[in-house]
Amino acid sequence: MSKPLTMLDLFSGIGGFSYAAERLVGGFQTVAFCDSDSACRRVLRKHWPTTPIFEDVCTLQAEDIQPLCPGGLSLITAGFPCQDLSVAGKQAGYDGERSVLFYEIIRLARELRPQFLLLENVRNLLSHKNGETFQETLFQIAKAGYDAEWAVIPASDLGACHRRERIWIVAHSSHLFSNGGTNQYGRQSGETSLSQSGDSDWQDASHSNAQRLPGSHMELSIMYGGKQGREVGMEDRSGAWAQQWPQWRTGNQPLSPNWRSYVCKPVLCRGDDGLRGRVDRLKQLGNSIVPQVAAVPLQRIKELSQHESQ
Repeated sequence: MSKPLTMLDLFSGIGGFSYAAERLVGGFQTVAFCDSDSACRRVLRKHWPTTPIFEDVCTLQAEDIQPLCPGGLSLITAGFPCQDLSVAGKQAGYDGERSVLFYEIIRLARELRPQFLLLENVRNLLSHKNGETFQETLFQIAKAGYDAEWAVIPASDLGACHRRERIWIVAHSSHLFSNGGTNQYGRQSGETSLSQSGDSDWQDASHSNAQRLPGSHMELSIMYGGKQGREVGMEDRSGAWAQQWPQWRTGNQPLSPNWRSYVCKPVLCRGDDGLRGRVDRLKQLGNSIVPQVAAVPLQRIKELSQHESQ
């Protein structure tokens, strides 16, 4: 059997990413969690009793993680804070106190150099500040040495009883398709103009927008390597991998078929069931991802890792 893909789960919550990776998709192993919420950490300790849990992403260092995966880290997952990006918030974006933690993900990616990143956030990340925040997101991913693809997947498409639209960004090392030509998902590869990780001076890729082929899906580092590439329309990035998930799609079959017949209102509807920890559970469930949805990009990462090993 091949070695599992090692995974660092940032902003872990109650472990939705790790549950999807280990239990639904398979072939992944979580080497560490990081979450600031003590109630979430109690849940993580119950289900992953031997996995280290760190409390502060800002103080987490590469040397904390490297001994846990001597063969190298495969993946960083992060459903990073959405409060400054959500339409329900003040729209502070990366100038806010919470969503700015996105830059800590990029810092750790530079230090640990995993093969893949998997980021999740609210759909409004795409349109916040007329798309400038999303462009900044992709620009930072590209500067760190990764190409990316993304898609918005509603939980209802996987059979959930609520829509819960989220954007999922799969980023992979920019050398993955560096052999030139077009890969199986229709993106032109082998044209990245970014320098390699560790270089003191990152090359500017502002000229590379001229390399775009009509109707083609281009790699992130070509599109967003510099300011001149930022006029590329978001509608051109539909996320081809999101169309290849029949094994996870359940159509109209609810993930919880009996949800309409609960004796009391489900906690997601703020019903009082009289049990302890209701506030903590509301927060945990409200901030959590749907594991069946996370399984879609995780399956894509697994396929990409197999491509890289060939």
